Amino acid sequence: MILANGRRIQFHNADITFQRGDIRILNHQIAEVGTRLTPAPGETYMDLKGDYVLPGMVNSHSHSYTNLLRGTSYGEPLEIWSSDTVALGGLLSEEDMVLSTSLGICEMLHSGVTSCVDHLPHLSTAAAAAAVYQSSGFRAALAPMMHNKKDSQILCGLTPPVSAVPSPSPFLPVPAYMEYYEDFIKRFHHPEGTVQVMAGINSPQRADESLLNAASDLAARHGLGIHCHLLETRWQQASARESGISPVFLMDRCGLLTQKTSLAHCVWLDDEEIALVAQRGSIPVSNPASNLFLGSGVFPLNKWMDFHVLPALGSDGVNCGTDHSIQEILRLFLLLQRGQTPDYRRWPGAADAYRMATTRGLQVLGKASSPSERRDTQSSPIQTGMDADLVIIDQTSLLPVSDSAIANQLLFHNHLQAKHVLIHGRFVLESGVVTCLDEKGLRAETVKRLPYLAGRYDEALKKAGMEKPLFRQGYGRIWNLEEE
Repeated sequence: MILANGRRIQFHNADITFQRGDIRILNHQIAEVGTRLTPAPGETYMDLKGDYVLPGMVNSHSHSYTNLLRGTSYGEPLEIWSSDTVALGGLLSEEDMVLSTSLGICEMLHSGVTSCVDHLPHLSTAAAAAAVYQSSGFRAALAPMMHNKKDSQILCGLTPPVSAVPSPSPFLPVPAYMEYYEDFIKRFHHPEGTVQVMAGINSPQRADESLLNAASDLAARHGLGIHCHLLETRWQQASARESGISPVFLMDRCGLLTQKTSLAHCVWLDDEEIALVAQRGSIPVSNPASNLFLGSGVFPLNKWMDFHVLPALGSDGVNCGTDHSIQEILRLFLLLQRGQTPDYRRWPGAADAYRMATTRGLQVLGKASSPSERRDTQSSPIQTGMDADLVIIDQTSLLPVSDSAIANQLLFHNHLQAKHVLIHGRFVLESGVVTCLDEKGLRAETVKRLPYLAGRYDEALKKAGMEKPLFRQGYGRIWNLEEE
């Protein structure tokens, strides 16, 4: 197939430009980029008539189960709010998970997102999500969570009530986690296609060393990427310091800090920890909307840039003040960073900004080369040999005064609505309509299930409310808040 006469995005030093030309797609990949390419006999030829061709954006940290939980919380600090999301997510059935994952895919496609990392906390429904990604053709890296410590065990300043009868552990033993993963990998790990598996640690603070070592061995044995939460909140940082163990150095000791590692949040690392992550080539993933919604803080970009590290970007769960549009996440990220320093020379340029949403995400997925990519030359995120994950934007949706004006609109002014989307060389959205899933049917099914879901949500939130006083008291101690 040839996509002809489109305007392809280019990076030129710190700027974005656009080059008119053609793209040939063959065997799921970009086979040729040029001008006036001649179609072979029987080859599909699509004249884009000047529409813009962008690389698909990557949502480098998401939780698909939350698509059915949107709006269930006004927001509290993470450690208090988590009681709600854990209880709500745990009640979703496999059928609910299929619906939730499918809705998320549709929303991502409309906003030009073609790939995601799905950090799956509920092992019982992870396969249901995986099957949806597989059948739809959406590109996904699946990271079922491994953990064996509760927040009540790891957070400083808590005084959990002592029970005469110890409650059974809600976590799998380490061998059972490995058995689960071996089966999951056999069923769903196809990195040459559109679905792969990552070793999904919840966080190094929520796992003991035996589990971390087992996860490291698993990843090395199967060549998996590694994905986890890391130092999202000040309370987590304070708890790590009180324990005397840096979770970053613990990960490194267990062989989990590699070029195939992505680390969600990374708001509260110190300079020594940032330096180690940079040295190992691991990739931080900023989630600015959820960090603000939960009051966790702001990703310290300038600290990371001192070590020449650009983050990737994620939405996190859409039940914490966010949505699946990585363009909107990028815009928020850029505006936040401008408020962190008066030195405008340190604000990210247009090309670096777009790299966070595209190239850095592809590196998280293992779909792009070295994390130390040079940023001082002319290059394109759409090159021969790359997977054909492309987004086509109607030229009439932008005001093409100049290349820089178009770039500024993409970054700051326009709510991106994809006209066509290809993943792995196949159209999954055409003329604004999702073709890989029945979006209209999915939304009708959601409406039908609302009464059932609402009843279960009320029950789960009541249960979660019983756990919150413990975390509210501890949070108050950390921040020296007066008791109500």
